[in-house]
Amino acid sequence: MKRIALYGYGYYGKRTSESFRLYWGGAFGVTAIFDEKLAGEKDPYWGLEVLPPERLREEFEKGTFEAVMLCVNMPAPRRDLKAKLKSMGIPLFLPGSVEDIADPDAFPQEEKPEITVSRKGYSFRVYQKMLGAVPDFDRTYMFFLFDESGRINFNNYRKYQHDFREMICSYPFRLKDPVPERIYMKGDYCVISKSYCFNYWHFTFEIADGVYLLEQAGFRGKYIYKELSYIRELLLILGVSPDRLIPSRSLEIHRVYEFERLFDINHSGFAPMECSKEVLPEMAAFVQRKLTRDEKSPKRIYLKRIGVRKLLNDDDIFIKNGFSVIVPENYSVLEQMNLFYNADIVIGAHGANCTNYLYMRKGTVFVEISSDRWKMDIFRGVSEACGVRYLKIEGKTDEAGLDNREVDFRVDEEVLQKAICEAEAMVS
Repeated sequence: MKRIALYGYGYYGKRTSESFRLYWGGAFGVTAIFDEKLAGEKDPYWGLEVLPPERLREEFEKGTFEAVMLCVNMPAPRRDLKAKLKSMGIPLFLPGSVEDIADPDAFPQEEKPEITVSRKGYSFRVYQKMLGAVPDFDRTYMFFLFDESGRINFNNYRKYQHDFREMICSYPFRLKDPVPERIYMKGDYCVISKSYCFNYWHFTFEIADGVYLLEQAGFRGKYIYKELSYIRELLLILGVSPDRLIPSRSLEIHRVYEFERLFDINHSGFAPMECSKEVLPEMAAFVQRKLTRDEKSPKRIYLKRIGVRKLLNDDDIFIKNGFSVIVPENYSVLEQMNLFYNADIVIGAHGANCTNYLYMRKGTVFVEISSDRWKMDIFRGVSEACGVRYLKIEGKTDEAGLDNREVDFRVDEEVLQKAICEAEAMVS
């Protein structure tokens, strides 16, 4: 039995401790646990007292453990902790390796499924007897797919593969000859609980379009989705009935699910942040048929961002130009869609709160405001493909925020006023 120390005793760490105790068949044992804030707590699975991180080197030199598993999944702290372990000569432990990750075509597939999707940029497969498991470290959105030999289907986890491979190796339990009980899932399923569905824009532009294509092709199976209200709302708007929705949180941790048939659709032909200029306008037109024209709805909208990357200018310039100041989070998905659909001009700082520009009418104007530290041009192409006119203006961050893309910013008032006038001219 290999002796492992866990660093981090939050949700992820506690689940990992349980997993090593019950679901690894004696391959590994936890012999030390470290956590800065929870030192002194008692671990119920191994009977260990949680130690302060200052004891790492001492316990390693005593031979208490052979390697450390980092139960921290935030990228920056995880990166810093890896560097710290390396400086002390302490090995990092991962239950698996990148060699376990297999190409999606390596798994058994149905040769002639009764429905199919063939669109540029998308891959479509129907897997037979694919296995699935809810992971320990964030059960709300990740879902492992693997086969009897323990090979992981990588396609479901990370469109942005460059910074997530290591986390995929932090398996919930042994994947080859797994110990946990197996639950058979009869019928047709599609897993859309993917690692990159973490906000409304990513889900809409990188997953919902696949759902739309499946629905149009005649798929009537069930979807396993990340349990967020906006995801559920959007799926219902796309025509998926509530009885076909299974929140990933409802599935049991430490169980293996065997799917009779698993339908899989992915953006295999698109680069990160690249989206379909053909399918998304189709999906937008489908949704627009469910929206309502309302003459009382504001014709000019300024989207006030409340998270990071906020526009710090006062709202006065927008108000005096006849704009209604809207905080999207205060509205349901359908209410937001209707607001965008009825507006002639929408102005907003770059972010997920701008997602519903997709449902604006042809000939209307969407104005994106970005900072000098966040220059991704991801709205223009789809906007123009939908017939929505697009303008972009750039603001400036304070000097203190030069190395941080998440800081707030300002735009010169003359620049804002000029953009408003330009948008007015484009609409008229």
